[in-house]
Formats: sequence, C-alpha cells, structure tokens
Amino acid sequence: MTKDRILSELRSLGSRFNDPKIQRRFKEYNKTLQFVFPDIDTKMYMRIGDAELLEIAEGNTEAELEVTMDSVVFFGIMDKTESPMAAYSAGKLKTRGEVPDLLKLQKLLL
Repeated sequence: MTKDRILSELRSLGSRFNDPKIQRRFKEYNKTLQFVFPDIDTKMYMRIGDAELLEIAEGNTEAELEVTMDSVVFFGIMDKTESPMAAYSAGKLKTRGEVPDLLKLQKLLL
C-alpha cells in the first residue's frame, strides 16, 4: 500500500512539467534521482529528460542525486505539511549529490 502510494505521488509530479516555469527550469536537464525509504526498505527512482518525466520505477539505479527519508516525511513534503528544508535541518532527510540538483528537486516538489 505505502509503495503504491509513493509511486502514485511520484507519478503525479509528471503533471508539474506542464508548468512553463518548471519547463524552463528543467530544460536540457537530464538526470536520474534515487529515492531511498529505509522505513519500508524500498528504493525508487525518477528519470528526467529535458523537462519531461521519462520514467518512475521501484528499484536501485545509478543516480546523480539520492534522497533518503522515511515514507512519512515524503508524504508530509508532498502534502505540504512538512518543509523539505526543515526536514533536512532536522536530519529527517539526507541527500547525496550536487547542490544545483537539490535546488531543482526542491522546486519540483514544492
């Protein structure tokens, strides 16, 4: 159930690429983002190519950016009841990758 809900939430991000601001921000951006959810022992990834969501799937892959958080934190961020920056500052969200990629991901999630 939780995995299905996470996949659904990640897929919903695809519609955000219809926003002209998001399209401009992600133009010529070709990266893979890995999400790690230790509380449910799950990994999922998202491939973005030139302002388009190309793929979302469960599994582990080579990625330029990795975000680790519990599923509860993820749902809070998606529901806008938890700030990604506050979660990061509190140690509930950990990242590995370049700062510009982190900033782009933040714009996509918010």
